[in-house]
Amino acid sequence: MEIPEDFAGRLRLALKQANISPAALGAAVGVDKSVVSRWLAGRVRPTQHNLSRIAGVLAQGLPGFTILAFEAPASEFRAVVQSVAAQPEPGQGLEIPFGVIESARRETGRRGVEYFGSYLMYYRSFSQPDRIARMAMLLRPVDELIEARYGAEGFAFQGWALLMLNRMYLVLAEERFEAMAFLVLNAGQQPKARFITGILSGPAEGMLVPTASPVVLVRQRDLTGNKARDLEAHLLDCRLPPLIDPADAPGAVRRVLGAGSLMQVPFATGEE
Repeated sequence: MEIPEDFAGRLRLALKQANISPAALGAAVGVDKSVVSRWLAGRVRPTQHNLSRIAGVLAQGLPGFTILAFEAPASEFRAVVQSVAAQPEPGQGLEIPFGVIESARRETGRRGVEYFGSYLMYYRSFSQPDRIARMAMLLRPVDELIEARYGAEGFAFQGWALLMLNRMYLVLAEERFEAMAFLVLNAGQQPKARFITGILSGPAEGMLVPTASPVVLVRQRDLTGNKARDLEAHLLDCRLPPLIDPADAPGAVRRVLGAGSLMQVPFATGEE
């Protein structure tokens, strides 16, 4: 792979490798697509602020991509943009015992289409329990499994969903803070899941105390069948503010979230 030396050339190559369209990049960064066109043509260079946001968007498709990659030696840039191809196939890396991955593939083949789509995900904020966190969630088929992405302004998690016996188990990672999130979701409705309840757990802010909250997924739209277009729409959804007042959540969502409680697991002190 020939690596360009100029910024515009590297941006074009990185977008191609990450399977992100110029329109999706503009939507995620918050600029008009004509601005992205000028970046790609080399007529103007992004501001430092926009460079940081561009790198964040690219990192969603190219793990490890940072703003430094644009000025790095060609060999280092090549290693980053080829990182996706170098990743082990889903289910072929860290092995889960008892044939769970193959079971999830079979169940995804039977019922995965019920879940594929874009959702808004609601849960009680870990940092501000009197408010509700609202994130954009994308569930789509990849390698006979379900790829999961969720995020909002300042957040971007990626991972996998395993569909088994009327439950869905999701494991997701966030690169910047090396945080993990875990969801267990109840069965959705047939023929298409529109309102899914479950539990979300992950680290709260500050001391990163393990915390859990009820969670609700509300379907927004179906997949189009065009991966780039679906990702573009998801990145646009991710520009939503991450926190809302409870009154701004749908009534059915408030009833579910109000029935549970936010639980934090304290650190063990070693004292009796």
